[in-house]
Amino acid sequence: MAAQAKDHERVASEDDYFGNVPVVLTASRLDQPLNEAPGAITVIDRNTIRLTGARTVAEVLRLVPGYLSGGRNGANPGASYHIPLDDYGTRNLVLIDGRPVYSSVYLGDTHRGMLDVMVEDIERIEVLRGANSAAYGANAMFGVINIITRHSADTTGTELSFASGNTGIRDRRVRVGGGDENASFRLSAGDQRDTGYFNAFDDKNLSQLHGRIDFKPNFADDLMLTAGVSYLSAGDGFPGSNGNPLHTIHTRDSYANLVWRRQLSSTDELQISANYMEDWKDDDTPYPLLPSVLLDFGGIGRRTNLEVQRKTGLSPDVRAVFGAGYKREEAKSQALYARNDWIGSHEERVFGTLEWRVTPQWLLNTGLFVGQQSLAGGYTAPRLMVNWLPSPEHTFRAGVTDSYRPPSLYEYSADVRYYNGGTLLAQTDVARGDAQPEKLHSQEVGYQGRFQGVRLTLDVRAYHERMTSIIQRTPYQLAYSLPSTGSEAFNYENKPGLDIAGLEYQMRWKPFEASEIWINQSFSHMRWDDEGLNAKSERMPPKYATTVAWFQGLPGQWRLSVIYQYLGSMTWREEGNLMRPTHRTDVRLTYPFRIGPTKAEAAITVQSAEGDQPFFLPSRGFEAPRRTFLTLRLEF
Repeated sequence: MAAQAKDHERVASEDDYFGNVPVVLTASRLDQPLNEAPGAITVIDRNTIRLTGARTVAEVLRLVPGYLSGGRNGANPGASYHIPLDDYGTRNLVLIDGRPVYSSVYLGDTHRGMLDVMVEDIERIEVLRGANSAAYGANAMFGVINIITRHSADTTGTELSFASGNTGIRDRRVRVGGGDENASFRLSAGDQRDTGYFNAFDDKNLSQLHGRIDFKPNFADDLMLTAGVSYLSAGDGFPGSNGNPLHTIHTRDSYANLVWRRQLSSTDELQISANYMEDWKDDDTPYPLLPSVLLDFGGIGRRTNLEVQRKTGLSPDVRAVFGAGYKREEAKSQALYARNDWIGSHEERVFGTLEWRVTPQWLLNTGLFVGQQSLAGGYTAPRLMVNWLPSPEHTFRAGVTDSYRPPSLYEYSADVRYYNGGTLLAQTDVARGDAQPEKLHSQEVGYQGRFQGVRLTLDVRAYHERMTSIIQRTPYQLAYSLPSTGSEAFNYENKPGLDIAGLEYQMRWKPFEASEIWINQSFSHMRWDDEGLNAKSERMPPKYATTVAWFQGLPGQWRLSVIYQYLGSMTWREEGNLMRPTHRTDVRLTYPFRIGPTKAEAAITVQSAEGDQPFFLPSRGFEAPRRTFLTLRLEF
């Protein structure tokens, strides 16, 4: 779905942020200089990713203003904009080489999908902060995380890496590749383990296999094929709980993705993409009070996407991209939908973006996405953004956009029942199918500047967002009474909305050749229409957050990385789990060396150097632990 990085396009380097303006792909599907994009974008390249010592994409995203990294336990790391409103990432589109990775079987969550890539294979991550349904449709309500993996011609040879540390960290990875610029391949396999949070049953064992083939039969055509599978075994549940006792969940995600591009001229390009994803989840455990009854949230989801898009230069001052697509989503789960056959929905879509350089200093960007969803009906997502460039070093932008999110299959058709033999004991979720799409109207102003004399860049975003028709799980009265739950169940309905206003900025400064400093800060205020929710601090994000990263080269090729994060008080869920202000410091020291012709790197990483930190559910004693681990990487 997302525009792909061209095979021979030079990837932004560290110096680009203080000299030439890097090209980004995520905002409008057009290749654009960062200062001309219709939105605030954070770019994190593979060198920075390696320096952070992050083991997951969610940890990398701590470098993005407004994004919080966390999860309901240590086996489910996630990150999205406006957490905790979206702690499963349902309203945040995640793309890996253009394919969306959210789940179809349950709530449309993306946290598992973000595990379906190895951080060592990533070339860069582009994160558009804010609504972007005008370019990508329903799931891009709160932003887009576009993960672009390395071209296989850049990863020839063999690489081995190992990591070991406390909290059960045992990571292993192997990558093999071969070929040249005309035809190449990469195969990556790995296993990642740890014991999650303290005081939580969330041991994780993640095994992955990913492959990529790049083929260039002639000057005009490029073909990319990716495929892979991930297996996750993860602890879940709470001691003594009847509704969610301790048990182990097993999941499998598999996918295939094909992208073909033809360069029609210097300004025109045709792209056709097709991808398929299947997510399977085994999540059942006996009910402690009646072991013959199974508590089950397992099932199978699958999704097929087809899309064609055309980029074209209409004149020297006008560029456009337009296209159409089809998506089919299906789910099968007797436990979640009280039926043995597949249920599904389909969506047809058309989209387009027009970029008009009105004058050398003024740039107009308009976008429109029109979708027709078989269950929720039609929706239209427009965008209008104006960029003013008084000089090549400074850009001011302002604009408005509307975004929509139709209900997921579960929010539309859930029917969860529990039987003992042939007797119906309980019915918990009974979605009536009357939920309407959520809506978000976003207004923003921003500034992007480069101060080359001091090698500093600054990006500022101020926004006001109005969200309405929020889909929430609400009590519902059944027409009959059941032995275990009586006549009360839960439906998914639209509720009054909320307002979010905020200011965030990111600054990157390179005071010396061997030094680089990143500073991110975000300030936000959220207000529910329901005054009672305000009073209870229901799902309130931190009003302020700060991240400072320092990357320092040392004598003898040593490198030091220090990342500090401070979060104001917040609630991930209910008021009883108010999380007091927390701070975390990660330190990483690396040393590259050679063993004959073999390149090697050794590193020691300490995460949360201050010690264990209360996290997510303080009422249950959950703590994000201090972690120390050693990493060794070899390249042949």
